[in-house]
Amino acid sequence: MKAFELKIPTDIEINDAQEKLGFNLPSEYVAFIKSGYDLGDAPLEALEIVNPPSYADIYEALESARKSYGLPLELMPICEDNSDYYCINQKGEVVFWSHNGTTDEKWKNVTIWRNQMVLEAGE
Repeated sequence: MKAFELKIPTDIEINDAQEKLGFNLPSEYVAFIKSGYDLGDAPLEALEIVNPPSYADIYEALESARKSYGLPLELMPICEDNSDYYCINQKGEVVFWSHNGTTDEKWKNVTIWRNQMVLEAGE
């Protein structure tokens, strides 16, 4: 069995993902994807768009979150956390969405969210 190798998506693959997801990916999220989904030592696994392992498949996560938990259409999951999701919206903000109820956790963009996740992992 071959070990999983992260593949950095090309611009064409990113454009294809946008079409398949039905979501315009904000520039900060595209930069995050091209960084190799770098979350430092944060205990989170980003959802991937190209040949992901099943636990990190953005397409499966999106379908499951919508069907099983009622994830709103204006949100797209980018990272799963115990059946809750860090999501992006069309403004490029990252919001924490819990299937247990609403939360007010929000970050202005993916860069700020990523930096906070990395900082918290180092504490």
